[in-house]
Amino acid sequence: MSNLRVYWMFGIVMIILVLVTFLYPGSAIFGGASSSFYLFMKLFAALGSGAFIVFLVIELANLTKRGKELELKNKELLKRLKEETVGAKHISLMVKRSPDEVYSHTSRTLLRLVKNFFFAGDVAFYLIDSERKLLLLEFFEVDTNVNPPEKIKYEGTLFNSVVTEASGKVFPINDIDEEELNGFNLRYKSGCLMLVPVKFDEGQAVGLLVLLSPEEGAWGDSDVQIAEKFSELFSTIIWQIDAIDKLSSVINFYQELNKLQADTPIGIEELEFFKKASGIISRFFDFDKMTVAIYNDEKNEMQIRFVEGIESDATVGDRFELEGGLWEKLTAGGGTLLIEDYDSSDIGYRFQPDDVGISPFRSCLGAALRAGRKLLGGILLESTRKGRYSESDRFAFEIFGRCVGSAYNRLLAYNDLKSLSMIDGLTSIYNRRAFEERLSEEINRAKRYGSIFTLLVIDIDKFKRINDTYGHLMGDFVLKKLAMIIKGSVRNIDTVARYGGEEFAVVLVNANKENALISAERIRSNVEEFLFEKGNVRLHIRVSIGLSEFPADAESGRALIQNADMAMYESKRRGGNVITVFQGNNQ
Repeated sequence: MSNLRVYWMFGIVMIILVLVTFLYPGSAIFGGASSSFYLFMKLFAALGSGAFIVFLVIELANLTKRGKELELKNKELLKRLKEETVGAKHISLMVKRSPDEVYSHTSRTLLRLVKNFFFAGDVAFYLIDSERKLLLLEFFEVDTNVNPPEKIKYEGTLFNSVVTEASGKVFPINDIDEEELNGFNLRYKSGCLMLVPVKFDEGQAVGLLVLLSPEEGAWGDSDVQIAEKFSELFSTIIWQIDAIDKLSSVINFYQELNKLQADTPIGIEELEFFKKASGIISRFFDFDKMTVAIYNDEKNEMQIRFVEGIESDATVGDRFELEGGLWEKLTAGGGTLLIEDYDSSDIGYRFQPDDVGISPFRSCLGAALRAGRKLLGGILLESTRKGRYSESDRFAFEIFGRCVGSAYNRLLAYNDLKSLSMIDGLTSIYNRRAFEERLSEEINRAKRYGSIFTLLVIDIDKFKRINDTYGHLMGDFVLKKLAMIIKGSVRNIDTVARYGGEEFAVVLVNANKENALISAERIRSNVEEFLFEKGNVRLHIRVSIGLSEFPADAESGRALIQNADMAMYESKRRGGNVITVFQGNNQ
């Protein structure tokens, strides 16, 4: 097309020369009609005009041929597009396509149009990674098996001026030093290279169109302007797909929050709950450390209950004061915190005094966990990069915090109800149901690790006489005090429960019969020595105790209880206030 402009300029010169030679001022300007110079000019004008007409006819023929080729290729593309876009079947297919598939399909189609329109040999579309100064190959159309490089380091190359200036350029291949292309293969010894940036509205280049032609002077400035129009189409595609992708991400985010609210089992363990929440955060937010801390209103302090990422500075179980630090700002006011740079912030500390300067983290995003106005705790995301989080992140994370806080509050309420259902209302120790669950757990643990434990069954001697003589209020008082004595006579890891009526059960973890006998004797003697005093009533009581060992005496919970119960009744037959060890079938 550039050659055609040259021909037109030559033609204009020839027309002026013909007018001057034959019309005005004619032969007078050349020394008369008979002068040799005038005859030479007539011959030159005639030959030049003839040559121009011949060149023009040839170029027009070439343009006609290229136009027909382009028309055929465009018809093929339009036919394919029509086949793909007509009919309900395609509509259902497009609905199922992901944004990536739509982006790929549309970009490849547009790239083929660019290649055909400019009669280019090779066409490639690169995305720009401005942070790493890289061109990343997205799509290409070539006439040979030689593919463009997937990555090009553009800093210090020919591409750099186009990327930084965000304006298209044409380069003659003969004038290009291969080192300026950093691995990009021109393939042709002569011809043209056209580079056209793909820009967003703010003028920043986000992509690059690369066109190669074996024809010298194939493209000029006007072609760059046309190519920039094509680049605007690429820009629109990128913007639309990016918008769709962001919208899809937002939809997925809220769907995940809805799942967390609706699908989380009400009896889920706290650790599993925080793992589910962490999984959602990991998909939609970047962080180097995530910390979940729960608030203790009695001590006005926070305790870390879950950590994902770097744990070198603070980890699960650590406690820290709420006042004066980052977490006070996080839990106050609107319940969110965004710090772009720790160095320029006024936070006193993160978890302990003076830890801001020595930690690797430089920015954070946090949200409080609340149930109405009640503070439950908070979630903190930290990054080693400054300015990692934006206001849009803050808004999304605030909603996340509200959803997690609501779900966590339900978990706490369930655990409170579960605790109430597992606790005996009179004695404040485990009830029979809780005891059976703990016994089952201990059996499973013992089987898994090959350990042992011993069960004690304790019954108050002549308890009916106490109720009949002093009334049920005194009987209840005795049961409460007895529960306290038993619990104070064993270790914290042991389980104490009211099994029924005046009967109690104790699971002594990792204890054989010999060790259990020592604990049982401590319980018996402590009860015997204790003075039960209420009002004007003062009395001493006695207990009968039976014990059996797992797995030596039984391999199931039911059998273990039966054996310990048999041993306890043997103690009663012996007069009470004694301990009996289960001795097998000879009991």
